[in-house]
Amino acid sequence: MPQTLRLTAQVADALLRAIPEGALLLGADLRVIAVNPQLVELARLHDVDTSPGAPVDALAAAVAEQLPPGSPALRRLNRREFPRKAEIRFLDGRILLTSRRQIDVDGERVGALWLAEDITEQRRRENDLRRHVRTLGELARERSEFTARASHELRTPLATILSFCGLLASPSGGPLSASQRTYLDTIDRNAHRMQEMVDGLLHASTAVGPRAEPTYGRVDMARLLGRLTSDLLPRATAAGLFLVHDHEPGPPAVADRAQLENALAALLDNAVKFTPRGGTVTVSAHPYDEPDGTGWEIAVADTGIGIPKEFHEEVFTEFVRAPNARRGAYPGTGLGLSAVRDAMRLHDGHITLHGGEDDGTTVVLRLPTGSAARTGHG
Repeated sequence: MPQTLRLTAQVADALLRAIPEGALLLGADLRVIAVNPQLVELARLHDVDTSPGAPVDALAAAVAEQLPPGSPALRRLNRREFPRKAEIRFLDGRILLTSRRQIDVDGERVGALWLAEDITEQRRRENDLRRHVRTLGELARERSEFTARASHELRTPLATILSFCGLLASPSGGPLSASQRTYLDTIDRNAHRMQEMVDGLLHASTAVGPRAEPTYGRVDMARLLGRLTSDLLPRATAAGLFLVHDHEPGPPAVADRAQLENALAALLDNAVKFTPRGGTVTVSAHPYDEPDGTGWEIAVADTGIGIPKEFHEEVFTEFVRAPNARRGAYPGTGLGLSAVRDAMRLHDGHITLHGGEDDGTTVVLRLPTGSAARTGHG
């Protein structure tokens, strides 16, 4: 063997051993210049002559023997052609990603480098991921269809029950005894509770699909919160709660009014729902002006049952409720705080939760007055 070929083979062998992929360096005459141990292992070439100067035929034949009949790569290898780029699937289930790169010197083709990488595990993980995504998508669709169907089926009988409760409670229906009034109030209260749960489920089922494009506009935060707390006052009074509110005037926020109002109403609803008689619900809103921007800080605090600290993250997930809320048989579907989370994400805002079990709950929202993304909507 000429000295030049031995020197070339030695240098090439050292270079190929340094790269992670399996590699085969061929000369223009389709004879082996160098093969690294990685390719010998990947392509199962232990019994094949891969020494410098050996013809490539035996190597190609050894790889072809490991491929299933009809494989595109098999046809190429039978013609002693190495695919430029291909995924080669072996009979034993392995998958190699291969590529061929021509080597030119001064415009003359002097050889080719063939690289191979085992991607079997990568493809398995990708297939598993795709399968899981399809399964989750199917489960989400089935859940959406079920909740929507169940909600619609329940709304009609609930509306009938509430209507008859109203007729029986009317003075025109005749006087009721104390026991009858108690029974009627129980029916009415539980029917309203069920209606609230049905509305929550229906909202969740419709929220699974594509959402409507948000409509941004200028929102007077102090006025909005003032109206929401005014609407809440009769309910808080009936529940024996003290409602305290402190709303400062300030610059308008750029927000989707409907989404923001729903989120704030959910916070106020939770505060009243989970605070026992004699407790206090405090609502405050103050504009802030800081070096990183301006906005509104809104806080809703209550002296209710609180949320265990270990559930402070989970309660922002749909249908998740803290264990003390479930033990106390408080009505709800676990959708209120998830709606708040979604609204804050939509408005580039932040939400933090303070307190613990039996220590009350304070939810603080930081809502920027505007952002480049939202301002672009007009």
